[in-house]
Amino acid sequence: MNDKKFALVIDDSVSVRQQIMSILRGNDDVGQILEAENPDDALRLLLQHEGNLQLIVSDWNLPGMSLAEFLKVIQFQPRLAGAPLLLLIDQGKQEAKAVAKELGATAVLTTPLDPERLLVLSMAVTGTVDRRRTKRLTPLTDCEIDIGFSKAKKTSSAELVNISDTGILLRTPVPTPGVGYVYDVATLTLRPAGGEPIKISAKILRIEADSKSRGSEKKVFMAFAYEKIDDDVRKSLSQYLRMNDPETGSAATN
Repeated sequence: MNDKKFALVIDDSVSVRQQIMSILRGNDDVGQILEAENPDDALRLLLQHEGNLQLIVSDWNLPGMSLAEFLKVIQFQPRLAGAPLLLLIDQGKQEAKAVAKELGATAVLTTPLDPERLLVLSMAVTGTVDRRRTKRLTPLTDCEIDIGFSKAKKTSSAELVNISDTGILLRTPVPTPGVGYVYDVATLTLRPAGGEPIKISAKILRIEADSKSRGSEKKVFMAFAYEKIDDDVRKSLSQYLRMNDPETGSAATN
């Protein structure tokens, strides 16, 4: 079995490719990064390269072979098939969003690129935890989650696993049918012991099974990236992280 891993970047702009590659290098789980200026060149490159494709970051509108045709071809190659697609679109291009849905894109990124969002998304699809910034916490906080994807909003409690200034990982009951896409938006309410609640809007990046769930206790891990956070919320979050930083030995207790 070939365990070599690599990512693919497709864009007809050299500077954009270089920017994306530089961001992806911040993800320790990404292997070699290949680049191509259009799907035709990308296909030739992939067929000549050994290893398993981890993810594709591509512009939506490129010359030559369409992205849809490109994806159909590589689906016949087991080591290339099923790679998550992070699609780049110009801000406000409505037709590109329809294309993204048709292609089954894992996520859409608007240009100019938000480096932090691309890095977080790449980590989500490769299963990487950003240990440089994530604070590993003892579950001290109950979190109420308001899943905004479904028409009937449902609130459930969750166990805090990991948290940082950019995202959060929770252990929670299996979500209702229809919830589980990267476009889902949730409202997370952190309730620190002895502190004021912190309400944060976040996008679901990844949902995966909890192998330790048994019997009726069906739970999953859900990873989120924060959406727009105002200064007050950011200040409260930073204070919470400092109070619960295990390196300082000052974590609050119940």
